Amino acid sequence: MKLLKAKKIVLASLAAVVVALVSGCQDVIYWNIRKEVTLKDANIKSDIRSIIRFKDQFYCANGNIYRKSNTSNSYGTWSKTGAPSGQVLKLAADKDYIYALVGISKDSSKDGENIPVRRELWCSSDGSSWSKVTAVYGSGDIAYSSSSRTYLFGTNAIKEANRSAYFILIGGAPGNRAYKLSGATAVGVLDWSTTNADTKPTTSSQSCVYVGSAVRFFNSTGSCTNESSSGGDATIYYYGDGSTLRWGGAKTGSVGAKAGILSLGVTKDYILVGTSSGITHHPLTAEGVPGSRASNMPYNAEATLSAQYNILSILVVNPEKNETETAIYASQNYTGNGSNSAQFDHICMWAYYPERREWNRD
Repeated sequence: MKLLKAKKIVLASLAAVVVALVSGCQDVIYWNIRKEVTLKDANIKSDIRSIIRFKDQFYCANGNIYRKSNTSNSYGTWSKTGAPSGQVLKLAADKDYIYALVGISKDSSKDGENIPVRRELWCSSDGSSWSKVTAVYGSGDIAYSSSSRTYLFGTNAIKEANRSAYFILIGGAPGNRAYKLSGATAVGVLDWSTTNADTKPTTSSQSCVYVGSAVRFFNSTGSCTNESSSGGDATIYYYGDGSTLRWGGAKTGSVGAKAGILSLGVTKDYILVGTSSGITHHPLTAEGVPGSRASNMPYNAEATLSAQYNILSILVVNPEKNETETAIYASQNYTGNGSNSAQFDHICMWAYYPERREWNRD
């Protein structure tokens, strides 16, 4: 009798776990049904690893390149533009040029899979016609190696004068090199630092910001400042350090985040934190200091950008406004085969527009 009772307890426990997993995995569906949110078709699908500012437009890449006016913050206004041949992996921009890191592959004769061959770096002054950046190692052609890494990133500042872009090559035949980009031919080679958040890059730097008349580099893809679109200069910079949110400048400190930080975006009242386990936010004081993670985000943010996904990039259009009063863009993907209930058609651009009061596919 005791054995039978124990078996019943185990079976009941397993059933409870299954129910919890299923219900947790269907948060997006159930939330949207309850709130009558009809998900729109995604206009930009697949991985989007950067959403950037160039001149008076926003750009993103998912293999191709899309753009929209920075004043056209409504559904359906992204349009495909010219791009270099190959798979556009990442974008960055300075005041005068936009840059694209492109992957070139070939088909395997054995199993039909694509095999990486090289990376190429391209630039454009208008976002449509492209030229190879010949001043980096290999005249813009960087042979692919499993032992090498390439990083393209920029300050993505609101003010055009504060925008700069960088390309870092680690390992492989050329060794370690860091470049400040300036069109196709004029490239400055940077010295190295060993300190995260320094004014020189480290061999792990993957993002940067402009603050206090200097550029700071971070060993994380997630960083931003409190610069505003109404003209206010940045006084504080924020960056991810594993699962810790740190800040420096006029104020310094740190606070724990939900998971590993991949992207950041600031509004007047909250800092949005894109992690390897969905999106969260932390309240900001009047001085821009983050508090502990808030339990709930407004509307359906945590249902659509949920724990099953990596939040790759965030762009806040008007950081001087409250979180619910500004347009915000975000992109996500998931690792694995989707067996954790992540949905392939949610790998795309997402947007929050104040007039519709919901997060939806864009």
